[in-house]
Amino acid sequence: MVHSSLSLLTGLRRWSRPVLTLVAVIGVGGLLFRGAISYAREIALFDLRRIEVRGNHILTRAEVIEALALPLTGSVFEIDLPALQSRLEALNYVHGVRLGRRFPHTLFVDLVENQPLAYVAATEYFVLTSEGETLSLPHGRFELELPTVAGIETALSGLEAGNVAGHTQLNQAWKILRYIHASFPSLYQELSEIVFDDGAGITLFLMDHSTAIRLGDHDLEQRIALLDAFLLTVMGKRSLMDYTYIDLRYKRQVVVRERV
Repeated sequence: MVHSSLSLLTGLRRWSRPVLTLVAVIGVGGLLFRGAISYAREIALFDLRRIEVRGNHILTRAEVIEALALPLTGSVFEIDLPALQSRLEALNYVHGVRLGRRFPHTLFVDLVENQPLAYVAATEYFVLTSEGETLSLPHGRFELELPTVAGIETALSGLEAGNVAGHTQLNQAWKILRYIHASFPSLYQELSEIVFDDGAGITLFLMDHSTAIRLGDHDLEQRIALLDAFLLTVMGKRSLMDYTYIDLRYKRQVVVRERV
């Protein structure tokens, strides 16, 4: 029994010194860490000095900085990232946001903006986006090279920040534009107007020479695909600009009038 007690005491003495040494090291390390943090704060090492804004093509850097509404002084540790994200997501043309800290003194902002598809001519002008929203003009000006949707029936004053799903003509225009933009980008680049007309349905007008492409009012995607097939048959001989109009409203037919 005495032998067992002596063995236990010997074991405790053997382990106590390393444990006490470890505790002392941890204590000293903690003091050093707190001292380093205090020193860093004293010399303003982590004060926010730089904001990087990336992915903005419509919004200006100044607009993004203003929306952040950051205090003039403060540490990067004090930045409330979720609050900043909410502020930026409330801006027009912002589809998504990623924010983060880059030590010692930088905040970075990565934006994903909505993709504008067209202007909409109503009682005032709006921008129609690929997400199916109508937004006010960026900076209140026509700064983007976009086709225009014209001839719609209902005033859009109530749709400044709305969705086109409840507006039949705008919903049609959005689907056509999105389809052309994705499947026929060269045709999209040539578009000047999409016009709604009670008699002719929907007509596309191209920028150069005002070539008219008459789609009608139904089976619109199929008719655009028919246009593409027609252009393949005349490739090397004719282009869209060689026609005054291309009428796709007839079943399995393409009616054209060549430009003199």
